[in-house]
Amino acid sequence: VVRTAAPVLLPLLAAASVRSRRRRRACRSGRAGLAGLELRGRAVARRAEATAETAEAPEATTASDEEPAMEEAPAGTTRDGRARVAKRFSDVVVAITSPLGEEDDERLPDVGDSVQFAGGAVGHVVALSDLCFAAVLSNPEDGVEEGEGYVILPKSLRPMVAVPKSAGALVDARGKVFSTEHVGEEAAGVEPQAKEEESVPWFNEIVGLIRRQRIDTPLHAGVMGLDAFVPIGRGQSMLLRLPTGVSEAKLMDFLAHVVAAQEGNEVRSVAAVSTETEGRRLQGMLEGREASERLTIVAGRSEQGRPGEAVLAMNAACALAEAHRDAGGDALLLLDLEPLYRVWAGLADVSAREGLVEQANKEQNKEIESLPEELGVELWRYVARRNAVSARRRTFLGCFLQRAGRMAEDRGGGSLTLLAFARLKDDSKLSRLELEAKLKSVQQMKLDEAVRQKAVERIEAQLAELPEDGGGVGVPDDFVEEAKAVTDGHVVFTDGAADGEGPARWCVDIHESVARGITADTVQSRPLHVLRSLNLKMHLMQQEEGSSEATVDLEGFAEERVDLELGPLRALLQQPVGDVLSVGEEAALLLLALDEAALAVEARPLVAEVLALLVRARVRLGDLEPRVRAFAAERHRQGQELDPEALADALELRPLERKRLFAAAAEEAPEPAAASQASVAPTAEDSAVWQIVLRGRYAALRGRLDGLSAARPDVVAALAGEGLEDEALREKLVALRAGLREAA
Repeated sequence: VVRTAAPVLLPLLAAASVRSRRRRRACRSGRAGLAGLELRGRAVARRAEATAETAEAPEATTASDEEPAMEEAPAGTTRDGRARVAKRFSDVVVAITSPLGEEDDERLPDVGDSVQFAGGAVGHVVALSDLCFAAVLSNPEDGVEEGEGYVILPKSLRPMVAVPKSAGALVDARGKVFSTEHVGEEAAGVEPQAKEEESVPWFNEIVGLIRRQRIDTPLHAGVMGLDAFVPIGRGQSMLLRLPTGVSEAKLMDFLAHVVAAQEGNEVRSVAAVSTETEGRRLQGMLEGREASERLTIVAGRSEQGRPGEAVLAMNAACALAEAHRDAGGDALLLLDLEPLYRVWAGLADVSAREGLVEQANKEQNKEIESLPEELGVELWRYVARRNAVSARRRTFLGCFLQRAGRMAEDRGGGSLTLLAFARLKDDSKLSRLELEAKLKSVQQMKLDEAVRQKAVERIEAQLAELPEDGGGVGVPDDFVEEAKAVTDGHVVFTDGAADGEGPARWCVDIHESVARGITADTVQSRPLHVLRSLNLKMHLMQQEEGSSEATVDLEGFAEERVDLELGPLRALLQQPVGDVLSVGEEAALLLLALDEAALAVEARPLVAEVLALLVRARVRLGDLEPRVRAFAAERHRQGQELDPEALADALELRPLERKRLFAAAAEEAPEPAAASQASVAPTAEDSAVWQIVLRGRYAALRGRLDGLSAARPDVVAALAGEGLEDEALREKLVALRAGLREAA
């Protein structure tokens, strides 16, 4: 009877015991309150001291031969399975939990919980992994030593952020407004006089799909590369991957551009930055703009750019954006992904060092070990570990990046749009571990002492430039790929976006950028949709991939398929950051680009003539073809014939090349067939010269747009399409295009 009943009764008794312990723990947490925190902290401290004394005391007895051997402790814990602090970097503490922990001083907390360490320091949990968690210290100056215990505080003590009384404020993660009299001083804030109902918790539950609705309203970004080719909807989450070389200052330029584009609408922007100085700079860039009055900036309290403070600022900014969304408004959240990566990297380092992944997946590993050797046990073990790490990382990112959405009408109908910028890490720069290994190797080499000292000083200087956590600047590609998987879409920028010392540019890679599940009918501005900008995007992609189809169907905007030169359309992807375009200006600029593209097609005979002349003059074409096309298109637009002197000036030819060019122009031109053969020349569309030519073309298009806006501001404003049906808007666009061709 016992053998039969045991398999059924024992699990029931165990479950009842667990429920009983949880009820007792909940009662204790409810009764403890603020008054009990100090006593519980002291208890944890005494337990830690007792453990330390026991470890230091000499052994009094030895185990007898008859006693069973003590089982080896699991990796990551002490022999008694005690939870402890494993690592601290900057203001982030990583602690290991007990494998079977159920009490508040050994179990795994939830994201958003507050914990108190044995020394009295309080931290806020921001990330979880296998049997460990990362907590950001409430006061970065508090001391936390490795080996300390912790206790989870009641959920009633979860941190809150005060909702600013008015937008346009610069606050910290608690909602304290930074004082303008003490810029740069730590914690130089003034506590707002906010009522309890004006505060919201840092960490909220993710709204489920059943409480959301379809995204059907565009978010205007003021960027041709986005609004025309990769549109973003209100309620969407997008990852924007910037190339290496984008500085912190240029990143602020990108954020300011998107905020400034919200001019004249009802979107409220919330930005998270690492320091008060960055927040002040962002405010200064938007000074005088109407959109700055609807901007709230949440910054870390110190000027060291601590990753933990930055993550808390991100959570507080998200909470403020969610509060505006829940009130029925449209919120836009802008942030840098790098602090999240730095916190996760520290957590993953402890998990790998202590073998916590293997311990958490012990049962799965046992099944793998039981497989026959010919099935590749080592391979499956490697795959299982990689999948476990990837799943934890994706869960960590999803808990934050998937907070975007548009609420159902019964929940107010508000929306939260999330734009996460990620600067790609430069793999050519070594990490702290790699530099330390290199330093050790150099110190052990048999070198001349002066050479050794010089090499050591150079490596030590590189180490000093790294952040305190050793993460370096930027986010590695594998972390970016995981972030792509949990967002609604992603935008990839080409290397031209960094542009060295010049202004940053919105150089969108239309091949790699995508907005998943989003259609033009729902999230694209109506003028760009009527102009069929997504058809133009497909045409650009197909031509760059070598498609034989030379024409594009604009579906009603043009009577038939049209042949377009790609240069003016590609020039739209060279828009400088800070050149904010309105909806009407984007429509007019696209019309101007279409006009230039059509004229360039008409100028192809002139291009062939110029190329033939250069071949006869024995001028190395190299990277000159893009300049030749731009020169020919401009001459054709102005109704001018080929002028050798103007050509020599435009191409910046050397004296000997100019002399040969003038001599070739004076000779009798060959037959048309020879000219046709001479027009075949190598292209350099990916070269630096081609990029310069495209930027010049964008500047020319922008100049024509400024002239049109000055001469006919009513026409540009009407292109926004407000109050017009699609057919009436199409008629306006067709009429404006005809006027542009007539003027040309």
